[in-house]
Amino acid sequence: MREMISSIFGSIASLLAASCCIGPTLFVVFGVSASGLVSLSILEPYRPLFLLIGYTAVAYSFYKLYLKNRIKKGTPECTCEEPSWTRKLSKGIMWAALFLLLFATIYPYVLEKIYGG
Repeated sequence: MREMISSIFGSIASLLAASCCIGPTLFVVFGVSASGLVSLSILEPYRPLFLLIGYTAVAYSFYKLYLKNRIKKGTPECTCEEPSWTRKLSKGIMWAALFLLLFATIYPYVLEKIYGG
């Protein structure tokens, strides 16, 4: 369950990191006035922080989902079985969060190359 929460947290952080660039671009592409979206530019200085938080949350989820079971510890852990759908959902959310983070990381640079700004 912690993996799912940290994956969702990583997704939210990646959306916040990309909000300064993706939102205005989508509004311009679809022909909607973007004059009210200037307020999203106040999030630009916090973009590296949002990316760091997002990558940390996704790394924690990756550790809990894939690596923790492979690392043997001296103390026995809970042998409770969790439903397989929760683990699959957690993995799906984690990979989606990682994709969003990578997209949020490279999007401003790609946009700069496209528009030559």
